[in-house]
Amino acid sequence: MIVSAIDISIYCRDPLTFRNHIPVFSSSNNYTENYERISQDHLSAVAKSGDNPFIPESLWAEMEESTSNLIAKYSKAGEKILDAGVGLGRLLEKFPQLDRYGMDISFDYLEKANALGINCCYALIEDMPYKENFFDIIVCTDVLEHVLDLNASLTSILKVLKPRGTLIIRVPYRENLENYMSVKVPYEFVHLRNFDENVLQLLFTKIFKCEVIEWSTAGTLNVFPHLKNSFPSGRLLRSLTYRYYMFLKTFFPEKYDTLFYKTEINIVVKKRQAA
Repeated sequence: MIVSAIDISIYCRDPLTFRNHIPVFSSSNNYTENYERISQDHLSAVAKSGDNPFIPESLWAEMEESTSNLIAKYSKAGEKILDAGVGLGRLLEKFPQLDRYGMDISFDYLEKANALGINCCYALIEDMPYKENFFDIIVCTDVLEHVLDLNASLTSILKVLKPRGTLIIRVPYRENLENYMSVKVPYEFVHLRNFDENVLQLLFTKIFKCEVIEWSTAGTLNVFPHLKNSFPSGRLLRSLTYRYYMFLKTFFPEKYDTLFYKTEINIVVKKRQAA
């Protein structure tokens, strides 16, 4: 179901223009053009091979499930939810019982999300176009590591969240950013900062005066996937690999922790009541 009827009353200002029924609130610049290249390369690779060129599908699905479980936990049917950085709409597709909105800076992504029945607009987070205190829930995944101005982005997000509304954030967890500085990276802007549980809790409690409800890590990655090549294939491979990992986990937990680590972290916060 493609969303074609645009309700302008949900916005705090008029759009600059429309593109294929999608209201546009931000002008193009080198940052948005960089992101369009990333999204186009993503969709082109998927069209050719069916695979995401940036992340294994199994890992992506595991991370998304960790966030969708939180949406299910904290949402009620009929509530207004915004996915700030909606991408392909994969998260909100699972929640047709919610009143779903999405924003992004890739027209290719937005058209796919719009086709899923998600009410979409094109805007930078810093240019948040919605009315204040509009949403019951906002989810923002794999976005805050990219933005140029973190504080301005979070200020915009919280501005359109209702008092005592729920914000669910997912970002990379203790990521090594060194690779993004390489001249071999084909994009100017990729990941610009890192997060852990302490950074996020300080950010939301000290700076934005929110209440942290819970946080959890997600997305298990094997540091040495080539280990599996040292075992025979098939059932024996799975059996030996499992026993090897369980042996490490039981007797050498510090070694086990170096083989497997969590790639992302979710945090759930509540916006405080207005004074």
